Amino acid sequence: MKKLMVLMVLTSALVVSCSYFSELNEIAENEKRERGWRCRYNYRGEIQHCGYIN
Repeated sequence: MKKLMVLMVLTSALVVSCSYFSELNEIAENEKRERGWRCRYNYRGEIQHCGYIN
């Protein structure tokens, strides 16, 4: 019974942390769209550098 409770607590903590990071990523994406975002690519099409415009 104790192991089941520990498993439930750890699972819920994982879900909470994943949703927190998902929310942070959404905020960052919104900020990129608002300010403008430009990326530079190399000859193979890989991203080398990204930065805000202005």
